Amino acid sequence: MRLRIIRHQTLYRDERFYAAFPNVLALPSGEVLLAFRRAPDHRWMLGGAAADERDSVDHWHFRSHIAVMRFDATMQEVQGARSLPTYAEAGDQDANLFLTSSGRLLQYGFLWYPVTREIADKLKDMGQAPVMKEHLGAGYVYWASYVRYSDDEGVTWSDHILLPDEPTSGPRTMKYRPLSAPIRGRMIERADGSLLIAGYAGNVQGQELPVVRFFESRDGGESWSVPDTMVAMPDISLAEPALAQWPAGCVTVFNRTGHNEDRLVTATSNDEGRSFDPPETVELKGHPYDPLVLPDGRLLLVYGYRHEPMGVRARIITPGQEVAEAEEIIIRDDSASRDTGYPSATILPSGQILIAYYIADERGLRGIEGTLVEID
Repeated sequence: MRLRIIRHQTLYRDERFYAAFPNVLALPSGEVLLAFRRAPDHRWMLGGAAADERDSVDHWHFRSHIAVMRFDATMQEVQGARSLPTYAEAGDQDANLFLTSSGRLLQYGFLWYPVTREIADKLKDMGQAPVMKEHLGAGYVYWASYVRYSDDEGVTWSDHILLPDEPTSGPRTMKYRPLSAPIRGRMIERADGSLLIAGYAGNVQGQELPVVRFFESRDGGESWSVPDTMVAMPDISLAEPALAQWPAGCVTVFNRTGHNEDRLVTATSNDEGRSFDPPETVELKGHPYDPLVLPDGRLLLVYGYRHEPMGVRARIITPGQEVAEAEEIIIRDDSASRDTGYPSATILPSGQILIAYYIADERGLRGIEGTLVEID
């Protein structure tokens, strides 16, 4: 088996914006939809990004939103970046996309609620934990996860549909603040048409570290429930889980981890994600992971790599093969910053595969780039 890199391509880069966390999806019409998180990057006011700012991370901003672009089947741009409607109280973060068997398009992610530094300090005194960094100029509180849907390939969208509270996280500490777990990663559709998203919850009763919880919909994403299913490890934190219906008859969840030397953790289900076998560490470093099931049953696993040399890597895994035994393939190893990765893969009408990711240029400015590949 062999993966051939055809070309690298800049999909979006604008020095006015910090662009990250892309997702790509080939649509039934033949077009390719790119969605990504975008927010102002104020460094242009200084004349550019200085070398000592290449590792500056600006993942929180009160104007953070989801932007979308359209490309034709040959990856030529047909519609420039436009902003999707924002949530009234909080800023969008991840730009996940999923297409159901009925043709409904879902965009989903989670929200950060901005507060002033004064309020952030008072929240800390109350035992809350807003994100506060000197260069952010404010504090940010994790708010909620959401799904919205489109029945016309992304021309129009529903409002944000907030996911329900995660019931094992205890009662709300602020009456208007939801308690749904953050979501980031590929969802699945079961044989009966129900949808399943994996999330990661950090305040689950009886658990010291974040665990994987799930959200389920039986009406095409219009309403959601929280099943009892959980994936947990006593000494490893699980985050940014992605689901794959792979190998045949199974569902596997691929987890970014903490307290685990940046190694992958997987867990497998034999009942379409209603329960999972005990999770296991895989000798593979990177994060997060996007598992794309290929038409022949193999799995293309793409992931960010934040160790020298930094960039994006991939493995092609045959059913029955150990993930760690699959050859590691370097897609990119030239990022100027460790703030890179979050790849997303989709199969184009030609059979080629597009892998999109965010990466810093030589100035340290983040943008969305893609790599076209062919797989034997």
